[in-house]
Order: sequence, then C-alpha cells, then structure tokens
Amino acid sequence: MSAKAVIHTYEPFATGEYEQRLARARKLMEADELDALLITTEANFRYFSGLHSQNWVSPTRPMFLVLGRDRAPIAVIPTGSRVVMRQSSWIADVRTWMAPKPSDDGVTLLIEALSEAVGRKKGRIGAEFGPETQVRMPLTDFFRVQKAMQPTEFVDGSAIPRRLRMVKSAGEIARVRAAAQLVSAGFEALPGMMHIGDSERDICLAMQIDLLRRGAENIQYMIAASGPEGYATINTNPSDRRVGAGDLFIIDTGSTIDGYFCDFDRNYAFGAASDAARRAHALVYEATDAGIAAARPGALLCDVWQAMARTMGKEAIAGSDVGRMGHGLGLNLTEPPSVHPDDRTVIEADMVLTIEPGIGYTAADGKRRVMVHEENLVVRANGAELLSRRAPPEMPVIR
Repeated sequence: MSAKAVIHTYEPFATGEYEQRLARARKLMEADELDALLITTEANFRYFSGLHSQNWVSPTRPMFLVLGRDRAPIAVIPTGSRVVMRQSSWIADVRTWMAPKPSDDGVTLLIEALSEAVGRKKGRIGAEFGPETQVRMPLTDFFRVQKAMQPTEFVDGSAIPRRLRMVKSAGEIARVRAAAQLVSAGFEALPGMMHIGDSERDICLAMQIDLLRRGAENIQYMIAASGPEGYATINTNPSDRRVGAGDLFIIDTGSTIDGYFCDFDRNYAFGAASDAARRAHALVYEATDAGIAAARPGALLCDVWQAMARTMGKEAIAGSDVGRMGHGLGLNLTEPPSVHPDDRTVIEADMVLTIEPGIGYTAADGKRRVMVHEENLVVRANGAELLSRRAPPEMPVIR
C-alpha cells in the first residue's frame, strides 16, 4: 500500500486582512481618480475576495468583482459558484445569474453593480487592461457594459492590484515558503527515484506523485529538458526521450500550497558532467549568490540583474534565451516585477522574488547549450531570506 499523502491546511486569511487590502486599494483609487475597480482575473479576484474555485478553469462562466471607492464590494458570479463563494469569501453582497446565458451572461447585473459603485456622477472605472491581465469576458459583452455606463470612462486600473500584490503579508509568505520547502525536499529525494535510461516523462511523473504525497495542492507547471552535455532550452514539456550517460537533465516546477506558488529548478548530471557543463553550473551558481545578495530594500530590480550580469559576462548572457533573470511570485507562477535590465521597480521588504540566472555555452560537439538555475526568496529589512533550500554547489550525479 502506498504511503498516505500529507495534507497542508491553512486557516483562511482573516477578514481584517481583506479589509486592509481593500483599504490600500481605495487609497490608490483615490490617487488615480477612480470610482471603482472591475476585477475579472482569477488571482486578483481571489486576492481581494478570498474566492478559491476550480470554476476558473472553464472559460464558459465569467465572474466579476466590483470594488467601489466608497461602497461595499459587490461580487457578480454564476449561481453555480454561490456556495463556494459563501464558504471561502468575506464578501457579503453576492449577486448571481444562471449561467451560461449567452444573451446576458451577468452583463445586466454587472452594469447595475458598476452604476451603484460610481453613483450618478460621471466617473472613471479601472479595469484589468494592463500587462499580465485580461478582461475575461467576451469583448461584445464588455462593449455593452461600456456603452451602458456612458459617460463613465473605463481606463486601465491594473497597476493597483499589481502594486499591492508585489508586497506580501506574513500569511502569503508562509504559503510560498511551505510550497518551496516541500518542493525542495522533493528535489533532494529525486536522485533516488531516477536512473540512467529513464525517460523525461517517467522522471517527471515520479516527482509529481512524490510532491502530491508530500502535500502539494496542485502541480500546474513542470517542464523538463535533457541532452548530451546540456539542453538547448528549458521551456519544453517532458518527452519520451531517455536520459543517457553524459546527459544533463533539468526540471523546473511550480507547485502550490493553498493557491500560492513556488517556482524553481534543479539540474542533474547522468553518469558524469562534462567540464563545460560543470563550468556553466558553477557560473550560474555564483550568479545566483550575487543576485540573492543584491536583493535588498531600496535597490532596483535592474540592480539585481546587473549584479548577476557582472558575474556571468555579456557573452554568456547573450547565449541564453530566458529574457529575464527572475520575477515576482505568489498567487501566480510569474508576477511583476521582473529581474530585467529595464525594470526600475524599487525593492521593498516582504517582496517575494525568484532569482533565475541563465547562460549559454558551447558543448564539445560545438553546439550551443544553456544552463539555468533558480531559487525563491523573500526580501527582509536586512536582505534576502531564502524560501527554497539552496541547491548544492556541485551538480548531483546520477550513476
């Protein structure tokens, strides 16, 4: 009989925490002269309401949350989500319709809610128009709402939840830490579960089963790559390719605890690692240390990128295809900000970030390979605190 799965449970966030999130949003709404925020994406909806529902997987039924600057929040959701809304949310004003109803999928109810939030004056409503967001309703329906609300203006309000979510509460950090520690243990156990000749798919399946038994809530992201002396890219699904002696193998995974993600990878050598692969691994490991050291309150995200870039050198960075060297982390696998040379976001205490340097190098066959390494951390007043367990300096070798 297989071992029972561990179950990680958390008490829901207190209503007071949601009230604080709303209060901070209202201050930003006032500064931006917004009368209401229209929330339509899963992560932002959950951040402000607490709703945790698998119905988001279906594109058939939209859900709307209206945050008024001086009125109580209103949720407009399908009737089928009413019970889970009551179980997981603090929102009192919940309005429902029998969905799907293509002729009026919550549109009338949404217009009424927005009208109440704005009042009789000409107003401004912030919607999720910006990067990494979506309106998540048919554009024809949005145009109907927009027309009905005239002369109220719809503008991009996505900067408000983005700004709030970059700095995490103690409860949010605890959930990311739990996910990162769980996956760290899984990576440490993985060498005992894989052998020369196993396929990428079989190795990933073994790890997924192990993580679920350890108590992972969900494993929404697991990519893998392998090849002689290294891999050409990391953004690939695990395949039926069998990992042989002289190959390098990487798994990068995002697993969740109570909706909060970790996101980091580990590299393994099968049989032995070539000199070029060992040098590449040592370089990204050193760069990771430099990025961790640079992640301090008051620094800019581009400063963290530069600290890693100085360690690795322009030629090595030019050979990578990652595009950035880390990002925010929380209710989404990847969140703002980006560890990027153009991102001038000021780092604050309690930001949760990934540090993810990547380089390109040339293998013995003359072909390009890449090497990527990633850790998760939270920024504290005196510097970075790792949430994942630091990888070993030397790549584990599978015999």
